[in-house]
Amino acid sequence: MLLETPKDTLTSFWHFVLKSRSYEEPWPLEMAVEKFCNGVVPFGPYYDHVLGFWKESLERPEKVFFITYEDLKDDTKTQVKRLAEFLGCPFNGDGEEEVVDEIVMSCSFEKLSSHEVNKSSEHSPWMRLPMSSFFRKGEVGDHRNYLNNEMVERIDAITVEKFHESGLMYGVN
Repeated sequence: MLLETPKDTLTSFWHFVLKSRSYEEPWPLEMAVEKFCNGVVPFGPYYDHVLGFWKESLERPEKVFFITYEDLKDDTKTQVKRLAEFLGCPFNGDGEEEVVDEIVMSCSFEKLSSHEVNKSSEHSPWMRLPMSSFFRKGEVGDHRNYLNNEMVERIDAITVEKFHESGLMYGVN
């Protein structure tokens, strides 16, 4: 399966930086791509994080639950059931589907982003980010609205280079 994750992660990260009060000046998209590709972004290099969790999920599947955003968006109900199973709280019995449907609806982007607190420009005392900065479109493939072909090709090449031996080959169209 070919996924859009690295490019969409970069796009969402760039929007997050644009909304952030933590940076003196917003980063131009070209700068964000450069930083992302070089692994010089807040919270550390994207590829190292993904590979670390991927490897741990293979070595200790009972301890690390690995899921992609594409899988979650593609079949949310199945992924919620997988997560419940992983947590040792599988759905059983009558009404199972209704409970899963309720969880999916309650945790949906539309529902969570509609709460007043999540629309707020207020920020917590421990983080100088408006609450609204944590919510954006949430669409797979949105990078196509921002990244040019050269950027996409560069990210795809780095994705292949970083992930080719891991068994986690995604991110290349």
